[in-house]
Amino acid sequence: MKKATLAATAALTLALGASALAGCATEAPESTVNADTPAGAAPLMPSTHEGRYESLGAKGCYGCHGANDQADPMLTGSVPLPADHYQNGDPATQTMDPVREQCNTCHVTQGE
Repeated sequence: MKKATLAATAALTLALGASALAGCATEAPESTVNADTPAGAAPLMPSTHEGRYESLGAKGCYGCHGANDQADPMLTGSVPLPADHYQNGDPATQTMDPVREQCNTCHVTQGE
């Protein structure tokens, strides 16, 4: 019984982890999303990100755009967070600045 429960838990964990990463890895970047964004303005999120912040929060954004032991923007092909989005302006902290955790305040989904 314990082996079956352990196996089911492991399978569920793998499935959930894979589905969380699938949203980042399978989306083709939209190069024209920010073509009309004024200089200095926060870039728009592509329409493929609609609802992503609402369902996952800042951790969902950080999973593809942040840099830590489990995330690397270069692997997902995503734009990395700027240094000022990290605590004390230092990406080496691997911690988002709490002020920047409301991603959709500045970065709205394209088409909104």
